[in-house]
Amino acid sequence: MPSVAFLMANYGHDPTAPKEACDLYAQMKKEMESMSILSWSDDSFSLLPYDLVFLPGGHEKGVVQVINSPTVHKLIADYFPQTKKPSKKCCAAICHGVMVLSESSLSSGKSVIHDVTTTALPGTMEQSIFWATRMFLGDYYKTYGAGSESVERSV
Repeated sequence: MPSVAFLMANYGHDPTAPKEACDLYAQMKKEMESMSILSWSDDSFSLLPYDLVFLPGGHEKGVVQVINSPTVHKLIADYFPQTKKPSKKCCAAICHGVMVLSESSLSSGKSVIHDVTTTALPGTMEQSIFWATRMFLGDYYKTYGAGSESVERSV
C-alpha cells in the first residue's frame, strides 16, 4: 500500500466553509489525535519513504507557515527529484500548496518546478474573488495580505 505524507499547516476556522465541512474537519482532527503523527519539523523526519506528498493550500493564513518554512523547502528539495518518471513517487499540490514547490530550491538555486509544467490559480480569478469579498472577508483571499502578488505570479 502506498504511503502518503500530508504537509499540513495549523489551520483555524475557515469563515467561508459550510458548518458541515468544519464539523467533519473537527472530527478528523480529533481522530488524528489518537494516531502516531510524525512532525515535519522534527530533525529526523524525511519524506523519502513516502510514495505521495500532498501539499494542501487554501487562503487561510496558517498555510504561510508551510510555504515559508526552510525545513519544508529542504524536505521538498530532497524529495521532488525522486518523482522523475518512471518513479512511482509523486507530489501533488492544491491552491497555495504549489507555492511550497516554487519556493523550494535545488542545489542549483532553481526552484524544484523550474522545468516542470504545473498549474496555478489564475491571478485574475484570485484578484476578482478578493475584491468581490473584501468588504465582508477582509484580506482573506490574499494570504500575504492586500497588495501581495498572486499565486500565479509567485509560481
